[in-house]
Amino acid sequence: MTKIIELAHMLGEEIAKSEEIKNLNEKKEAFDANEELSKKMREYEAERLLLGQEFAKADGERDEIAVANLRARIEELTREISRDSTYIAFAEAQKTMNDLMASVNAEIKFCITGERPSTCTHDCSTCGGCSH
Repeated sequence: MTKIIELAHMLGEEIAKSEEIKNLNEKKEAFDANEELSKKMREYEAERLLLGQEFAKADGERDEIAVANLRARIEELTREISRDSTYIAFAEAQKTMNDLMASVNAEIKFCITGERPSTCTHDCSTCGGCSH
C-alpha cells in the first residue's frame, strides 16, 4: 500500500468510529425495524412503478383516472413518510454524515489546491473560515 492509501485507510477507520456513523447506524436500525414505515415505502415504490408504466403508454392508451389516483396516493404516502419521526431521524443522520464527508473532501481539496470552497453554505460547521 502506498502512504496515501494507508492514510486514507486510517481516515476511513476514524470516520467509522465517529459519533456521526454511530448515530447513522442507530437511526438506520430503527428505520429498518419500523414495519409500518417499510410498508408505506414499499407501497410508494410500487405506486411510482405503476405511474411510470402508465406514462410509458401512448397518449390514447393512458388511463388518466389511474394516473390521477396514483398521483394522489403517491402524494399522500410522501406526506405520511416525510412526517414519520423514524424517517426524519434517519434523514437527519444521513445529512449529518453527508455534511461530514463534504467537509472531509473540502479539506482534502484545500490541501491539494490551496483553495477553500468559494460558495458559502451558511453552515459554519462546513466552513474553513470567511469574513462573515
